[in-house]
Amino acid sequence: MNSEISTKLEIERSLRHRSRFVQIAPNLAAHYQSQRDADFNRLVDLWSPLLLLAFLGCLGFGLIFFRQHLAGPDLHTYALTECLAVGAGLIGLIMARRAPWRGNTGRWIPWMFGFIIAVKVASTFRFHSAQLAHNQIYMTLIVLLVGTLALQQSLFSSFKGMVIGLSAFLLAPWSHTSTEFTLLFLGQYLLAACVCLFVSFIREDRDRVAFLQARLLHIEKLEVNRLAGELAAQVSRDSLTGLYNRRHLEDTLKSEWDRARRNRNSLSMLMIDVDHFKQFNDHYGHPTGDQCLQEIARVIAQVAQRPADVVARFGGEEFIVLLPDTKLDGAIELARMLVRMVDDAAIPHQASSTAAWVTISVGVACCTPHDLLRKQDLMEAADKALYEAKHQGRHGFAIGHPHAMTERAA
Repeated sequence: MNSEISTKLEIERSLRHRSRFVQIAPNLAAHYQSQRDADFNRLVDLWSPLLLLAFLGCLGFGLIFFRQHLAGPDLHTYALTECLAVGAGLIGLIMARRAPWRGNTGRWIPWMFGFIIAVKVASTFRFHSAQLAHNQIYMTLIVLLVGTLALQQSLFSSFKGMVIGLSAFLLAPWSHTSTEFTLLFLGQYLLAACVCLFVSFIREDRDRVAFLQARLLHIEKLEVNRLAGELAAQVSRDSLTGLYNRRHLEDTLKSEWDRARRNRNSLSMLMIDVDHFKQFNDHYGHPTGDQCLQEIARVIAQVAQRPADVVARFGGEEFIVLLPDTKLDGAIELARMLVRMVDDAAIPHQASSTAAWVTISVGVACCTPHDLLRKQDLMEAADKALYEAKHQGRHGFAIGHPHAMTERAA
């Protein structure tokens, strides 16, 4: 929880005092990179067929509109160039679909991207036909734009790929092209690269802000859920003993009653009362009486440990244990154990006429719910059994049997 609070404060600080390029905190860098990888993988899965068609479209464009210029050395240069570019693109698509490569695209994509650009640039200086050379310039710029913007790589990855592609301009002095042509091509390349880097900068900054805002929203949602859970726990818990309260017991009894009726399972209830508790309060005082109830609650919770068991403070010094899928023999054994363990706690009670320590009386009731029984019948049977246990001298338990509708009418 403390780490989430510190992360939230750090995100808020980054968003409030952001620079021109918002920074990702080191503890969030892995999450941010994971999201970028997921976005890239989704992009590849959805649009890779179109990228392949784009490669083939560029190839077809040259074959259709410049076929009269494709002869001799220029044909060999064009064929080699397109084979290398398309081959590198296909290899990249295959790698992007392979699990070992999908998580580190920032390492290999700039080299693949830069290699394709370098091939395009180098071939431009190899063409003898001015039309083919100018067309290759346009194709180079298109690859530059598509590779930078469509692949949605980071600013650094885009810059790295562009630098790799730019290295092919070192071949210009050994080509037959004029200096004017080389400078024009270089200027167009740098201008397009700057535009692409600027757009990439804006996009990545926007993505970083969106990531931080989403992360902040996620942390706040977790905090709201935690507070809601704590509030729900407070609403359903007794403030003194920490056990469930009467409202939660009634809600649970309804759901467990319906479940037991559907499955034809037994449902048992123990109603527990602390003997001579009024005298205990009068003799020791209410603060000590509260401590006594807390100790009794601890003993009851220690006995009823099954996940489905519900231990609740019913009111005052009364407690109820709801035992789903428990037959009468099991409920009796639990009642006997409760009486013994409260005795073992040996809470002094000099004002008791039953024993020198605090004792309890337990009413036990069990039934298999059906249409002629109500859930109130189970509670009434446990209450009558508790009354019977007190009538018999307290410090023990008695058994009650819920009566069906026909029996109540009779």
